[in-house]
Amino acid sequence: MTKQSKFYSLPLALIMAGAMVPLHAYSGQEDRLSDDGTIEAVAGTEATGTQSLKPFSGSAAVTNEALNSEGVSVYDGSGGKFTDEEFARLSALPVPGATEAGTEIILGKDTRERTYTTTYPARAKVLITFSAGRCSGVMIGKNTVATAGHCIHTGSGGSGGFYPKSSFRIYAGADGASKPFGFCTAKSLHTVVGWANGANEEFDYGAIKLNCTVGNTVGWYGFSTVKPKGKPSIVQGYPGDKPLQQWFSADKVAQMTTNQIFYKNDTTGGMSGSPVWYDKKGPFMIGIHGYRTHGSSVHKKFNHGKRITSATFNNLKNWKSLP
Repeated sequence: MTKQSKFYSLPLALIMAGAMVPLHAYSGQEDRLSDDGTIEAVAGTEATGTQSLKPFSGSAAVTNEALNSEGVSVYDGSGGKFTDEEFARLSALPVPGATEAGTEIILGKDTRERTYTTTYPARAKVLITFSAGRCSGVMIGKNTVATAGHCIHTGSGGSGGFYPKSSFRIYAGADGASKPFGFCTAKSLHTVVGWANGANEEFDYGAIKLNCTVGNTVGWYGFSTVKPKGKPSIVQGYPGDKPLQQWFSADKVAQMTTNQIFYKNDTTGGMSGSPVWYDKKGPFMIGIHGYRTHGSSVHKKFNHGKRITSATFNNLKNWKSLP
């Protein structure tokens, strides 16, 4: 099967709906695919200069009442804690890798440090749990989470590869046995054709729209198409070898290709979907983490993830704007 023809292996129902889907959308690796089967072509992929959307630090007042008003599920009387049963069950969830090479690793001495999550920007990172396991992600808007594509879709073709939407729970700022900002559920799931139809790691990213607006409380990250090579790199999320705690590793972006960035930050499985970010008067995401060392050349030397290209930027911006 040729690279072009594989995009025409979409479900017949989608092809029959061609009046609603432009034909050129099937050939674009970063064309958007939603869990309702909608395909949209990415627009404006040629950028002039750096594009950025600014971060937001969230509300100063964090109370159960404020969270309830944002549609967040909180447990009255729980003190923001997981029950023993919840903690044991979530801690035991598997950490799905995108491929055999997808389980991230420690490169030499473990440089990771624990983060505590009551303050911004740590509280804007999220623990994602779903039918296949758990991943990491980051708020990029009041009701939008960016994450790895393999955390929401199997990469096996078309809209049928999304994990069950009803199985998702998203915990902003989870911290061990604490869930200080409750949890939200998924309203819709989104990725791109390049991941959904070919499990291509160069396009392994997506978004979750939430049934809440917890970002108004915890804040969100900006994101930027700035040239990443040489920039500081912080990878921060929920490693599977730690009990639902948030950890980070800091280094710098060592290499880049058109669609990926490479770094020596230490990670383990569960960190997929974590933001790769740097601080420029606030947190700006420059990549989405997903992979360990594997294969040859630059892939063999570094952990790596999806670079925020102009097409990626426009897709994240589009998902952020959805209701």
